[in-house]
Amino acid sequence: MASHGKAHIRALYNIFVRPTLLTQGRPSQPIFPRPNLPIQHRLPARPFSLTAPRPRGGPTKPKKKSKTSTASGPLTNESIPARQVRVVDPTTNELGPVIPRRTALLEIDSTKNRLVCASKVPRYVSPGDPDYDDIAGNYDFIVKQYLAQQKRFGKKEEQGQEEQRDELSVLEEEEGEADEVDEEDLAAVRRAPAIYVPRGGYVRLPTGEDWVPVCKVENKAEAAAKARAKEVERKEARKLAPEGVKIIELNWAIGGNDLGHRLKKVEEFLKARRRVEIVIAPKRRGKKATKEEADGVLKKVREAVGMVEGAKETRPLQGQVGGVVSLMVEGKRGKDE
Repeated sequence: MASHGKAHIRALYNIFVRPTLLTQGRPSQPIFPRPNLPIQHRLPARPFSLTAPRPRGGPTKPKKKSKTSTASGPLTNESIPARQVRVVDPTTNELGPVIPRRTALLEIDSTKNRLVCASKVPRYVSPGDPDYDDIAGNYDFIVKQYLAQQKRFGKKEEQGQEEQRDELSVLEEEEGEADEVDEEDLAAVRRAPAIYVPRGGYVRLPTGEDWVPVCKVENKAEAAAKARAKEVERKEARKLAPEGVKIIELNWAIGGNDLGHRLKKVEEFLKARRRVEIVIAPKRRGKKATKEEADGVLKKVREAVGMVEGAKETRPLQGQVGGVVSLMVEGKRGKDE
């Protein structure tokens, strides 16, 4: 009986108690669940790339360009693309020796003065050009071919630097170099530009040498005053410049009052230094003007133009009186004294 009772208890235990204990011992969810990151933020692995992964997102704003040099203004201080410069002495106005650009900048008072490039910058290829890598990789070959071209077809060397050679030796040298230099290469080398070297920030010429510009020391306050004066002159010139041709249309049978109003407009435009084209044509409908009336209208127009100081006709009268006539007049040009 005892064993029979234990069997019932074990059966009840397996049915009701054991499943509950197993469920409690194995939780369906982890105690510290890992956060589920959105798929779009996960960056793919790039085992063979040495560059940093680029974050995905909207377009980035372009970086502002450096203001060290402007397209319209002169090259100054560090914006001068040269390692060495020649500075004009401000007191004696004599050209100094070749010195490093850094030395020239240290010798001037940067709070009051600045170093300005006075030489024309040669045409050079910058790193932003699409062909820069190809030209930079083959630039030593370009220099070699350029020197060979200058030796054969370039300008004659100054006397005293090298002894004059007879024509026979020149011909022999050209025959020896004919196999070394290709004519197609020479045609390309003739257009060989200078190249900008980012490491050092200087321009290298096709001759293999550095570009050495002539610079001058300029006072910042005086340069700003000159720039302001030039801007004022530019604005004044813009005011004096003609803004286009004004067209005034008349007819030969126009009434006196209407003609007076139109001529007053012509005087206003001429006083404002404008160009005016006066077109006189016959009426399509209505009264036809006589020859005396047409001559009178043209006379009044010229009298009105003559009353404005400095106004004049800029071209001869085009057309015939009584038909379609064009008269071009212009106000006084230049500043008032």
